[in-house]
Amino acid sequence: MRRTLVETVLNFLLGAAWAIVMLGALLLFWSFWPFGIVIALMAGVVGSLFGLFLVVLLEVAALQFEKMRELRHQTRLLEKIHQALEHGGDDPLRHH
Repeated sequence: MRRTLVETVLNFLLGAAWAIVMLGALLLFWSFWPFGIVIALMAGVVGSLFGLFLVVLLEVAALQFEKMRELRHQTRLLEKIHQALEHGGDDPLRHH
């Protein structure tokens, strides 16, 4: 499957967003470690929220690109079916 430059950049940014999730969670976890494990875990979750928001946003964008690709493919198939029905009745479709 061939990807466009925008999709390649989108995948790179998705990887960077996951890195932000990990760094944010680990940084805040270790920063709050002296206050206790429960506080450190909550801080780690809060630290990962911005990165998780970016991951969701980029995943939605990737899904929209996939949806657009699938709709183009379906349009091509429907155009072929339409041409087959116009030019030869339904005889060409019996062989498929």
